[in-house]
Amino acid sequence: MLRRDFLGVIACASLASSRLSAAPTSPPPVLLAAAADAQGPLFTAMNGTLLRTPTRGHGMLPLPGNRELILMARRPGYWMWRIDWSNGQCLATTEAAPDRHFFGHAVLAPNGRTILTTENDLSTGRGLIGLYDSQTLQRLSEWSSHGIGPHELLWLIPGKVLAVANGGILTLPETGRLKLNLDRMEPSIVLLEMPSGRLLAEHVLPDRTLSLRHLARSADGSLGIAIQAESPDGTPVTDAPLLAILRENRLTLADAPAGLGGYGASIAALGDDFFVTALQGDTVVQWSSDGRLVREIGLRRPAGLATRSDHVLVSNELGTIARIDPDSGTLKVELEHPGLRWDNHLATAS
Repeated sequence: MLRRDFLGVIACASLASSRLSAAPTSPPPVLLAAAADAQGPLFTAMNGTLLRTPTRGHGMLPLPGNRELILMARRPGYWMWRIDWSNGQCLATTEAAPDRHFFGHAVLAPNGRTILTTENDLSTGRGLIGLYDSQTLQRLSEWSSHGIGPHELLWLIPGKVLAVANGGILTLPETGRLKLNLDRMEPSIVLLEMPSGRLLAEHVLPDRTLSLRHLARSADGSLGIAIQAESPDGTPVTDAPLLAILRENRLTLADAPAGLGGYGASIAALGDDFFVTALQGDTVVQWSSDGRLVREIGLRRPAGLATRSDHVLVSNELGTIARIDPDSGTLKVELEHPGLRWDNHLATAS
């Protein structure tokens, strides 16, 4: 959706909210997700809340101390909402600044007052970090992401060191999601000093066709990066790494199972293990934080991941949410909504 088509639907207060039928009665924390059904894209909380969105949502940022979250539009995105997830009420909205679009992820500064988002400068294609007031969503300032196509960002040292996954892929609004530089990608992991935005370090892989997208941190401090592999001519990738790990200041590739398609849709960490959904390979893959392959867990079209104290939750594009036991790899279906297509991310809040 181009910006000119989008402006008429930005106000989330004008979009209907309702309740999911047959909502589970599981105790807190509540599972949160973007999804879509036959009527179009939506946000839902597993307490039964459902809120329609103008385009697909992507990343969610639960805000501490209340039942609110920030919902980001999927790239190239032009809206950001603050929502009360307990009842579906939209509390604040903003649109991307002129000549900017969102890449779908945000983090909260430790002061609780500032949201940081990944963005694109449409005139140059350079990546940006946008800063916003967490209550009003008023734009405050911006910094360089020191790369192209920044996607997810994560605090390594809260308030001091920010990790950013620059996917390395150039996109422009006139061509939508078309990837314009597959023959000269520039993926990287950068570490930025806060609050200055100064570049502290940049890490790259030898293979520049491996787009670095989503981030999770294990208990031992290792940074896991889910990979979405590309080919220079745009043909589908059938075999490629799914996980890179930044550990002891070195960026390396984890052991790569064969035939899983090279598309890591989401990543989560539980203890010292990483979990990545191989969407095209119908598999959830578990690694230890040193890159050793632990196991492959079969699930059709797996998408989002979230963790609770002793297990992992995974969604898929067929309406299923399941629980994974990290010790045995056993998968147990928790919820089925066949009419829903869960998006690539899950979050939990209480």
